[in-house]
Amino acid sequence: MSSMMPCQLQCPHCGNEQELEIWGSVNVKLDPELKEKLLGGEINVFACEKCGKRTFYDAPLLYHDMELHFCIQYIPPEELDDPSLFQRFALDGTLPVREDDPTRSLPDLQYVLRPHIVFDMGELLRYVAFRDAIAAASKR
Repeated sequence: MSSMMPCQLQCPHCGNEQELEIWGSVNVKLDPELKEKLLGGEINVFACEKCGKRTFYDAPLLYHDMELHFCIQYIPPEELDDPSLFQRFALDGTLPVREDDPTRSLPDLQYVLRPHIVFDMGELLRYVAFRDAIAAASKR
């Protein structure tokens, strides 16, 4: 499932306040149009209605491809200064599973516990292109 939260933000260029949809996760099987928006630079981008300038809003983003069975977690670099970030991960970089987590018993979803971590949105886009190219090559 994709998740979005509307937020009131100020344009960093002119101070105009307007609403921006901040996406925390995109599931490209359930919401394929979000993949196109992401690849087109339209996700988490503040497009000011007053001055027309576009600014990327740096927020964590999970990219989830249920068909190709992979996830990419973008973590803004400034979050590396927050010690609580590292507490969310096991020593091997995976996400720990609670005893009551349904993912535990669903082998097809185990990949969700091992997201590919990136600290740059460009890297997220390159990894999506890489995985799409692998999938296309396997169909030939």
